[in-house]
Amino acid sequence: MSGWPEVELGEICEFKYGKSLPAEARDGGPFSVYGSNGVVGSHSAAITGAPVVIIGRKGSFGEIEYSTSPCWPIDTTYFVDSAATKTDLKWLSYRLRELGLTTLNRAAAIPGLNREDAYRQRLLLPPLDEQRRIAAILDQAEALRAKRREVLAHLESLTQSIFHDMFDGRQTKTTLLGDVAEVVSGITKGRRTADPTQPFPYLAVANVQAGHLKLDTVKTIDATDSEVSRFALRTGDLVLTEGGDPDKLGRGTVWRGEIKTCLHQNHVFRVRLNRNSQVVPEYLSAFLAGREAKGYFLRSAKQTTGIASINMTQLKGLSIVVPPLIDQSRYIERITRVNSCISRAKESVTIHDRLFSALQSRAFRGDL
Repeated sequence: MSGWPEVELGEICEFKYGKSLPAEARDGGPFSVYGSNGVVGSHSAAITGAPVVIIGRKGSFGEIEYSTSPCWPIDTTYFVDSAATKTDLKWLSYRLRELGLTTLNRAAAIPGLNREDAYRQRLLLPPLDEQRRIAAILDQAEALRAKRREVLAHLESLTQSIFHDMFDGRQTKTTLLGDVAEVVSGITKGRRTADPTQPFPYLAVANVQAGHLKLDTVKTIDATDSEVSRFALRTGDLVLTEGGDPDKLGRGTVWRGEIKTCLHQNHVFRVRLNRNSQVVPEYLSAFLAGREAKGYFLRSAKQTTGIASINMTQLKGLSIVVPPLIDQSRYIERITRVNSCISRAKESVTIHDRLFSALQSRAFRGDL
């Protein structure tokens, strides 16, 4: 055992309140402006020393940022600089991430972190020299994790780069999406039916991400036989979101039969290509994620309070470029190789994340 004393967080640091700075008042100066989810702008003045730890207070509460420079944390945050603690601030930033502050919400409406709740969290306090040694070790491990994430991000960007390299500026035929595919909005939750129903898994908006599916949590819905026949997904279907943040509008991917007899929600479009469409699903998915389609979605979308949405008629009216099948097949071959590399890179990132978590646990209980 380390023999380090156990203390409450409030004994070793003070969470200072950030200060309001509306977006229109930020003048683009040299100091970063931090909100609860990271940098949100810049300004000519700072209100902290350096280095400084920023803690989300409202919204993304309990999230931790670390800055080596003075900055301006706004009023949705707390911050800790050298005037508010005698601990090593880099060590403190790592330790705060492992204290579970994101689980301490007591607010009924807007999620938030009460600093008195945070202050009651208990932890082992190593000597200052040991804090610095632990921070240096974790810094090295974090640098390796960052490199793995950079490799993954580069590989993921290759998909669209290859697409643009092969198809941008090429003279080829175009057609409307509705002329080569059936576009269907999905099943509505809460509708009434007199026919017998059974529970089936169904794909919600949260499950449909840009270029992939997030299937860790899949809900079920009671559906009739006719609804299953109409809304069940088939391998090769494209699934696209109807709405969301403007920069994520129309996000989606190809359904590859990941779940047996899976339906789709009414806010998720299913695009099923006709047999004679001369369009490959993976090619169409890449086209829909590209600049031309995204620009069309943004021009056509209904936008309210930061949320944009497209309807079925607008989606059918999208003009798509249809290159020869041989070129689409070549694209798929290249993308398949890239996706194989992406899978290995994701596995590497996952492994390094687990190793980093284990390393932190050992460091904070004094086993390094």
